[in-house]
Amino acid sequence: MSREHPMPCSLRMLVIAVIFAIAGLCGLTLGTQPTRAADLPLVIKHSKAPRVAAPVSKDNAEPRLEEFARGPNASCTAWTDGCRSCGSGPGGVVCSTPGIACLPTDTHCTRH
Repeated sequence: MSREHPMPCSLRMLVIAVIFAIAGLCGLTLGTQPTRAADLPLVIKHSKAPRVAAPVSKDNAEPRLEEFARGPNASCTAWTDGCRSCGSGPGGVVCSTPGIACLPTDTHCTRH
């Protein structure tokens, strides 16, 4: 019966060191999460062109969605513009965030 010799300790340590070196060269980290885009720092690049805001007249400005349930719509407890939904409660008015590329429609009451 032939018995194989175990790997010498020095050779075993060398193999482990090579594995860690290769993992380091490949950018692998042990016990950490991968970096995601949200973890990267935000770099803002300013344009040299001046920004000119279009003047908004108060006559043409539409009321904000959060203010819909004031005045003639005071009995409304929930309303929507097709993109965001709002509701009023004891803590005040709460609205959802709009979906991507949503085009709002006329605001209407969904619950009195």
